[in-house]
Amino acid sequence: MIPIFRLDNVDGRSGVETLLGKLRLMPADMALGQGKDVAAVQEILADVAKRGDAAVVDSSRKFDDPNFTVDQIRVKPEEMAEAAGRIPAGLMSALRRSIAQVREYQRAFMPVDPPRLERAGVSLGMRFTPMDSAGLYFPGGKASYPSSLIHLAVPAQVAGVKRIAVATPPSKYGRSDLVLAAAHELGLTDVFRAGGAAAIAALAFGTQAIPAVDKIVGPGNKYVQLAKRSLAGCVGIDGFLGPSEILVLADESASPAFIAADLIAQAEHDPGSCFLLTTSEALANQVVAEIEKQGKSLSRLPALEKAMRDFSAIIIGGSMDELIALADQFAAEHVNVQTKDDEAVLKKLSHAGAVFLGRYSPVAAGDYVAGPSHCLPTNTTARFTSGISVYEFLKRSSVVRYEASGLKADADAITAMAEAEGLDGHAASVRVRSN
Repeated sequence: MIPIFRLDNVDGRSGVETLLGKLRLMPADMALGQGKDVAAVQEILADVAKRGDAAVVDSSRKFDDPNFTVDQIRVKPEEMAEAAGRIPAGLMSALRRSIAQVREYQRAFMPVDPPRLERAGVSLGMRFTPMDSAGLYFPGGKASYPSSLIHLAVPAQVAGVKRIAVATPPSKYGRSDLVLAAAHELGLTDVFRAGGAAAIAALAFGTQAIPAVDKIVGPGNKYVQLAKRSLAGCVGIDGFLGPSEILVLADESASPAFIAADLIAQAEHDPGSCFLLTTSEALANQVVAEIEKQGKSLSRLPALEKAMRDFSAIIIGGSMDELIALADQFAAEHVNVQTKDDEAVLKKLSHAGAVFLGRYSPVAAGDYVAGPSHCLPTNTTARFTSGISVYEFLKRSSVVRYEASGLKADADAITAMAEAEGLDGHAASVRVRSN
């Protein structure tokens, strides 16, 4: 079901390189703004910019609910309250636990009182200020996840974002009570039914019902991601995000049953990618047997089998250092470490969206209640970006204060560099203060 590669032969290494190529979500035509999908997204963006709510309604009727109307775009507060009332007490308690623990984590890492640098006559600092507004997008319809709303909204709230707009597609599968209940519990008021590229355009440009925002974050299909990429610069975006993934680094001390369960959990995202990098051939074989055993009882078996066959692998290497270097090439969204010395592996690992240390740290804990946001970089982008946190919604501004004595000390260097660059006015702005 799941292919196995050995790094000690040429075929194994070429197979791994092919797999890495498959993971990269943005082929050349998308990167260059070409191709059928790019053109389709551009058409939707232009339509929303021109017609506003009417274009959002047409898109919703085409992709989500054929009976959708403009009056349904904004979710009414009473709808959210009524939905919360329909949720069983135990499930409502779980939602509250998730919100509380995500909030606790984000507050713990909220930057406060940055240090200042003092020179003679010069004071230098940095300040963090929240964005005025943010748009939170997450998929809806058949796969509607209140956890994604929590993991996007709470960091924005803790950061102090003044206005938070939420967009998720209208569901053709019935009421999304859990999502609406989570919105109610979070105290969100600007919640909108809008999906796909049309929703991203609405958040970027604003429509009659949906206000424009300064930054858009959140997961979605490739059309959502292409829309975000196209609008980068018009608004801020968090990144170009793809299907979910897990990579496990393990030696012979790891638990085959636990690893198989974590790989299966990720594969059921449909699509999902799962990788086991191990120094133990025996463990690799045991994990394969466990996947076959555990997978038989799951409802999403076809999706699991496709993910395992096409987008997953077990890779056997000769040393843990070799596998850590390979893990950094994958730069996976989730990395689980199950070894004799997890901390030593963590020190050597450079690229991961989130790291789960030890056999009792399933990714599912991070998905729901651990605290860090589960909205993370995918498709090797953890090489250069990070997951959602309070930092996503904060801006850094440098603060510079010169006294006369400090400016006098730096004046010759400033004027020399300014004149060398042909910027006489820059030099003059310093000299006028020296008279």
